[in-house]
Amino acid sequence: MTKIAIILGRGTEGCGVTQCAIQMQKVTQADIFSAMDKKWGRAKGLEIEQKEFMMGKDWPATASLINQDYDLAVIYSVPSKGHPQDCQDNFIPFLRSLNIRKVFINVDHKAASIARNANLKEVCESVDVIMTHSMENDFCKFMRKNKIETPLTKMGLGFDYDGHRAKYWRPIEEQQHDMVRWIGRTAMWKGPSLMIDFHQDALMEQGFITVLEGLEASIQYPLVLYRDNKEDNPVDRRKVENHFRPEKQFNEVKFTPDLYGKEEANKGAYLYPQYINNEAMERMARSAFGSDLYFLKAEHYGNNIENCHAECIASGTVPLFHKHFCDNVIHPVQGKPISQCQNSGTLGVDYTNFNECRDLMVKLKNDPAMRDDWREMSFEFWKQHSDAEPVVNEIIDLALNTTSNQPQGLEEFFV
Repeated sequence: MTKIAIILGRGTEGCGVTQCAIQMQKVTQADIFSAMDKKWGRAKGLEIEQKEFMMGKDWPATASLINQDYDLAVIYSVPSKGHPQDCQDNFIPFLRSLNIRKVFINVDHKAASIARNANLKEVCESVDVIMTHSMENDFCKFMRKNKIETPLTKMGLGFDYDGHRAKYWRPIEEQQHDMVRWIGRTAMWKGPSLMIDFHQDALMEQGFITVLEGLEASIQYPLVLYRDNKEDNPVDRRKVENHFRPEKQFNEVKFTPDLYGKEEANKGAYLYPQYINNEAMERMARSAFGSDLYFLKAEHYGNNIENCHAECIASGTVPLFHKHFCDNVIHPVQGKPISQCQNSGTLGVDYTNFNECRDLMVKLKNDPAMRDDWREMSFEFWKQHSDAEPVVNEIIDLALNTTSNQPQGLEEFFV
């Protein structure tokens, strides 16, 4: 059996990349080595077994241990340009000192996210294989621009649906039938503004309560409340019940679970800051609808699902996703876009179909038996799409056996 060392060069962030590492660990019994040179608040509440070290000073001993005990190194993240300088400087020597097979898995979707990685070109040139979600994303453009010739291949994203369900799924009677819960972070491609608009324009008048969790203060924060356009009358979203703005002075001590559960109908959407993962999943499991409205360019999805998508599904909610995502992600068994598949149990929303989607949600809200059928359909449908074990096993097979000097599937890309 291949012994695998998963390396988190950016540390335990608590976002999707950390969850990807956890999913691989569950399937392969890999060990996670996490560089703790920078701390992340989002990591609280994660169930992760890891070996912690400091890239700034411990890297030679860690590299020696990996060389001695492991067959494959899977690098899921690299230090950012905001990490301590010694952490950034030492990561390349650390990688180059590993004399086992190395694969770098790129999980960043956007050019801005890719640009935050320190010494990324050197990272790509220091590994044996590179994997990414889509062969047409911004990372592939980065490889082309920098003339990186390390073998490249596409990979999927998997999730332990059964394991998550066993811990969090609740009987339909324990769910709040009017609760819509979005989880994510302050990134516009996660769709927080769409969620707020959907609530204000369609859901609120039908008695739904909408909660958004994970909205950290960031440079994109103003766009959550004001649509990014050049119209004379941009959308004003300040009717929200806002608990994440810095001027609210919610700090780590004051922000407790006691804030939750006070939400009322006929109010604006409730906005909350970053969450503790296991507590957020408990709240999700008691909500009727779970949402992540992430959207990308059609060619960037790569038929993959986001971790937050899977958490909504496996927590037992009826999933509410972006219609563009549902129109452009193909189910591997049915061979059609999600929006055209039978028994997906999935709702797709965008600015063109607020009332249509809302009316179906009203039916599901008022009919618990129907909603129970929908969430069961959704669970089986998405487990068939992206269950962790086959996805992770394919990743390991590709990591061990991709040897072409020409990036896989990108022959025309490098002409």
